[in-house]
Amino acid sequence: MDDILNDKHNVFKYRNLKSQRSKKNRRGKNKWILKEKTAVDFISYIEEKRQTLLQSDFFQEVQETINNKLFSPHRPKIVDIVCYGIGSIEKSIISQYQFALVLILRDLFEITGKAYAYDPVSTPIDLEILLHYEINTINANEKAKRPITNQTLFYMPHCPLGLYNNVIASNWERNKLEKIILVGNRLDFYDETVPFPSIYLSPKYDDNLSINMPTGTFDNLCWQWFPIDGELEKLDGDIEFWGSKTTLEETEDLEII
Repeated sequence: MDDILNDKHNVFKYRNLKSQRSKKNRRGKNKWILKEKTAVDFISYIEEKRQTLLQSDFFQEVQETINNKLFSPHRPKIVDIVCYGIGSIEKSIISQYQFALVLILRDLFEITGKAYAYDPVSTPIDLEILLHYEINTINANEKAKRPITNQTLFYMPHCPLGLYNNVIASNWERNKLEKIILVGNRLDFYDETVPFPSIYLSPKYDDNLSINMPTGTFDNLCWQWFPIDGELEKLDGDIEFWGSKTTLEETEDLEII
């Protein structure tokens, strides 16, 4: 029953009811007090959701895409992962599922480099959870303007369009663009786009209780990347193309939401 309450009321702080004998009443009457959940409790919820995803048909389709499109020899090995806009793991079931998928992708890609995360709504418990999973917290809102050096997976579920723009603009060089894979909402300027499997509309999932997660968790997400087969080399002398880099820092004060 406690698990059901946790999942249905995730917008509030998680608490346990614990019986304790009142100091003022020595006759044995119970007094109920509330105990706040700790990072350890939420880590157990994340692990439950990770197992839920691993046992689902949704995961099988995600894994097939990775094997057929993103593993060598299709693309070089991913080294780092950067996560923007997951939300508060403590306060949101959707965030817990999205974070669980981050952990799964890190294992699938065998990422041995650095893992980073940022969201302005992160709580102290969220930061403890990130530390537990050896994910580095980005201390300030960099508005997704992070230049890369290694093959990098940017995990940005449902972020504002301008933040995707800033990822690309900050790496607007041929030898950087071809190192980026982005998980986020579809952007037309990418060379390749592969949608995430639907977990709500397909009849074949009707009896699969293991994917009974909130609507909106992974809706409309895609794998997206630039070509690595020499197509960008052909644009080396194209001033119009390489001069089209824009960021929104001068027109908007972007926040990750």
